[in-house]
Amino acid sequence: MSISTEAARSAPSVASHRAARLTMVDVVLAAPGGTVHALRDVDLDVHAASSLAVTGASGSGKSTLLSVLALVRRPTSGGVAVDGHETSGLDRSELVSLRSSRVGTVFQSFHLEGSLSAVQNVMLPWYFKHGRTARRTAKERALGVLDLLGGVHLADRRPTDMCEEDRQRVAIARALVLDPALVLADEPATSLDRDAADSVAELLLAVPRLTGAAVVMVTARSCVAAAADRVVELDSGRIVSA
Repeated sequence: MSISTEAARSAPSVASHRAARLTMVDVVLAAPGGTVHALRDVDLDVHAASSLAVTGASGSGKSTLLSVLALVRRPTSGGVAVDGHETSGLDRSELVSLRSSRVGTVFQSFHLEGSLSAVQNVMLPWYFKHGRTARRTAKERALGVLDLLGGVHLADRRPTDMCEEDRQRVAIARALVLDPALVLADEPATSLDRDAADSVAELLLAVPRLTGAAVVMVTARSCVAAAADRVVELDSGRIVSA
């Protein structure tokens, strides 16, 4: 996989700022027989136009950390800010609005609509945000993002006619179509073979350079983590190394 230097040159320059910040975040979950501290005293800055790999053993809190950054789980205590917006005082509808416009998510199982073409799948978040009246703009934006990721040739193909690597490429484009400040991926290449997994990881780690967004990726592979700008390791809900 390679991304054109022309596309890279066209990426916007982004001033250094935080795409997200967690301040002394605790997450306590109910469990049989008591409670579980999923996150403990987590302080984390996620800088714009940078990549962050999150590592740790199973049950260390990696997925919980991503769910807090994705604004789908409120912390038990502590502060969460996304793209400069403090979230503690936001109600549910305000959180949904912030999440849909400023956070992109790449899922392990792609979550592509099989009856739609690649470009139509990428357009979906734009429709949810702006409505069908913006169809032409949505398609232009979707084609532009696919082109940026080296996938414009997939535009008219349906997910069932693609290999899994190309499905994930389309899923990444969909996560980027609204120009989010923060892109989250939880083991996005688990279902892929090694070469395809490396290609998807390379593509995700190129996103900060191409778009200025920050990427936070959970990964169990040391070679992928080593390619990120920063690595954070979790153990029992705590950051133990960064």
